[in-house]
Amino acid sequence: MAMLAQAQKPAPLLPLREEIAIFPGPTALDGSPTWTLHDPSINRFYRLGWQEFEIISRWDMADAAAIAERVNEESTLAIDATDVEELGRFLSAYDLLRGSGPQATARLLAKSERMRESWAKWLLHNYLFMRIPLVRPDRFLSATYRYVRWIHSRAFALAILAIGFAGLYLIARQWDVFLATFVDMFSVSGAIAFGLTLAALKTIHELGHAYTAKRFGCRVPTMGLALLVLVPVLYTDVNESWKLTSRRQRLAIGLAGVTAELCCAAIAAFAWGFLPPGPARSVAFLVATSTWVTTVLLNASPFMRYDGYYVLSDTLEMPNLHHRAFALARWWMREKLLGLGDEVPEEQPPRRRLFLVAFAFLTWLYRFSLFLGIAVIVYHFAVKILGIAMMVVEVGYFVVWPVLHEAYVWWTRRKDIHMKPRTLITATAAIAIVAALIVPWRSTIEAPALLKSQQHVDVFVPEFGARLVDISVAHGDTVRAGAVLARLASPDIDYRLGQAKTQLVTLEWEMGAKGMNADLLARSQVTEREYQEVRAEYQGLTEQKGRLQVSSPIAGTVVDLADGLEPGAWLAPKSRLLSVVDPGGVIVDAYVDEADLERIAAGAQARFVGEADSLVEYPLTVVEVARASTRVLTDPPLASTHGGPIEVRPAPPGPGQPNQAQARQEQLVPDHTIYRVRLAPAGPMPPLDRVLRGHVLMQGEAKSVAARAWRAFLAVVIRESGA
Repeated sequence: MAMLAQAQKPAPLLPLREEIAIFPGPTALDGSPTWTLHDPSINRFYRLGWQEFEIISRWDMADAAAIAERVNEESTLAIDATDVEELGRFLSAYDLLRGSGPQATARLLAKSERMRESWAKWLLHNYLFMRIPLVRPDRFLSATYRYVRWIHSRAFALAILAIGFAGLYLIARQWDVFLATFVDMFSVSGAIAFGLTLAALKTIHELGHAYTAKRFGCRVPTMGLALLVLVPVLYTDVNESWKLTSRRQRLAIGLAGVTAELCCAAIAAFAWGFLPPGPARSVAFLVATSTWVTTVLLNASPFMRYDGYYVLSDTLEMPNLHHRAFALARWWMREKLLGLGDEVPEEQPPRRRLFLVAFAFLTWLYRFSLFLGIAVIVYHFAVKILGIAMMVVEVGYFVVWPVLHEAYVWWTRRKDIHMKPRTLITATAAIAIVAALIVPWRSTIEAPALLKSQQHVDVFVPEFGARLVDISVAHGDTVRAGAVLARLASPDIDYRLGQAKTQLVTLEWEMGAKGMNADLLARSQVTEREYQEVRAEYQGLTEQKGRLQVSSPIAGTVVDLADGLEPGAWLAPKSRLLSVVDPGGVIVDAYVDEADLERIAAGAQARFVGEADSLVEYPLTVVEVARASTRVLTDPPLASTHGGPIEVRPAPPGPGQPNQAQARQEQLVPDHTIYRVRLAPAGPMPPLDRVLRGHVLMQGEAKSVAARAWRAFLAVVIRESGA
């Protein structure tokens, strides 16, 4: 029996490592004392509550039951051996205990084996955020702090405030010039200057943290470079601020970087008001403006482990804020969706608990948006396949993996999930979401469209400006082919015609009199050549004058007269006057995305719905599906430049004559790949007296949202990889 009792006796607790130090910590928000445990080997700090401190103070007893009994006797706490063992597991997990002998060695080897990972897995886990220490600045900071001590004085703070307000006043007086400086930054030299200025500001930012930490007696072991999704940013290790018991001092260290940059911005704004135009003023502008973007919007954000995070953590007195908020958010989600009845991870007042849950969800959303945005930037400005790979990793890491992990937790706890109203609602919603993604329920294809006459002609002013003499038709008038629609006048053409006619008369006289004058005879060949040139010019001007009488190219109905067609009005070159349509033949041209092209076939049923009037609805039939993409949009009313739904851009100037380049710029090139689908009325239609913009709803092959997304993703991968 004695041997059995000895075998069942628990093993003694391993002792703490000798170099572990414990310091008094700040008072918690509930008034209870705290302590800080420091692991100097990795410069990591842990916050201990009253219960943990009382247990560790008696850790040398090496027996969990004895420690619990002594704590209960010597304090008002009520704990048991389980609490001591739980703290022991925490200390062991973070290697805070000292082990010796074969068992300790085997445990460390097993842990090292578990932590060993391939280079690919290491890169996957570390490319989002990685720190690279570069310098050990503590000795330098200690030696130089006496030279910068004055920046922490009250007089310096008041001077900076005065300088900042003066700078804002000077900028307000020259606001237009200030904005013009901003426009000048969009150049290669401006981008280089911005990069250098940003590097200098961030160096000052980190020195602000370091010198403020020195002010309060903290050691600064390292400064270096952190890679945020491969984007380099500077960092300073000020973890020793955990030793400070004053919350005000810790907040001062956390805000020191932002404060340093804002001081630079105030001085730069003041200097900008006095500097003459040139490089110095441009640098002052960059310092005064980039600070607000890079500091206020990024460093002050609490959603990443930047200054804003540590300030919020100190304000709430919640170390490991993200980890604790995420745990609360997962607990809240499981309780709301499944009603598992789990204990809350940590007790918090109801309002604070709700705040932390909301903060966790906002952090997840912010991180996903930030990393996805960085991937999009890399996709557009670097190797496309790298951008696609980064986007896949981030979507998988921030969306797919958390969802799969949470689903796995639900599956392992399926025995704890009981059928009740809350669970039934959750299951129904989950099934509905999955069905909406994978079930091919959507068969209708919607596309922007234009209802128009099959014979539709826009009538334009000639390529030279003219004045409207009179207009012979009104909206809805029926005209025959060749009928006069309007008469224009061009004083410039009349003047040039008069000059050309005078030159022709003069040159004809010179050619007729060359036999009577030696000089005229000597230049007779030149005179004949000039006569031919002036005659060709006269004929061209005569043709242009004839075009001032605008005629109808087809028989039809006059529609869509331009605004401001009053006699005497000057009309811009190539501006549209009106349109003539044949009301008998009606067609509809729709433009569909590439992903929907294979779902449409000739003979499919559709209907047109007007944009301005939803009551305008006509049945249609697909008669033609283009197999080549639309390179130039020939229906301007659908273009975004004319208020339509299709995003377009002017065609880039091409080689050739200037008029050819201008013609290319007037072409409307779609921003994405679209295909034209032509539809015809499926029944009788009333006569069409105008062009109608709207959209068509076509019946096509049903495909799920997931299948469409996968197809779009594969199309991007294939296109960018060159496969």
